[in-house]
Amino acid sequence: MKSEKIAFEQLNDLDRKILLSIFDVRETNLSVISKKVGVSKSTVHNRLKKMKSNNFIKGVIPLINQVNLDKSITAISLINAKYGPEYGEAIGAKIAKIKGVWAVYFVLGSIDFVALIRAKNKAELGSIVNELSKTSGVERSETIMALNTAKEDFPESLKLIIRE
Repeated sequence: MKSEKIAFEQLNDLDRKILLSIFDVRETNLSVISKKVGVSKSTVHNRLKKMKSNNFIKGVIPLINQVNLDKSITAISLINAKYGPEYGEAIGAKIAKIKGVWAVYFVLGSIDFVALIRAKNKAELGSIVNELSKTSGVERSETIMALNTAKEDFPESLKLIIRE
C-alpha cells in the first residue's frame, strides 16, 4: 500500500545525507552510500524505499556525459501564451507533452514559459519548434540554440536545495 506523499521538509537529516551522497558519488550502490553516510546498507535501502513509496523519489536515471552527445542539440524556447484563468497550468501541461521538451517553467516577467529542448539534429529541432508554435494557447515563441554547454548539472542544482 502506497503511503502519502512527503514534502521536502519532512525528510530527516539521514534522508538528506543519503540523497547528497547519491549526488556526490553519482551512483546508487548501497555499499558505497552506506560507507559514505555511516549507516548500514539495509538502513540506506529502507530509507530509499520509503522515499520512493512516498513519491519523493521518482526513480534513478544515469547521467550521460555531454561530451559523448556530439549529435545532439540543446535549445531554450521563450514562450508567450494567451492569458486566461489558470493558463499557467493548462498551457504548461500542453507544452510539456511535446516530445523533445524536457523541462517547462512558468515564469514571471515579459515571457510566460521557458521550455528546455533536446533534439538529435536541426530537423528534429525544427519539428519540435513547429509543434510548439501549433500548440493551442501559445501566441509566440523565440527559440535559442545552444552552441556549447558550459555547465549542465541537474543533480548539483538539487544538492543546493537538499543541503539547506
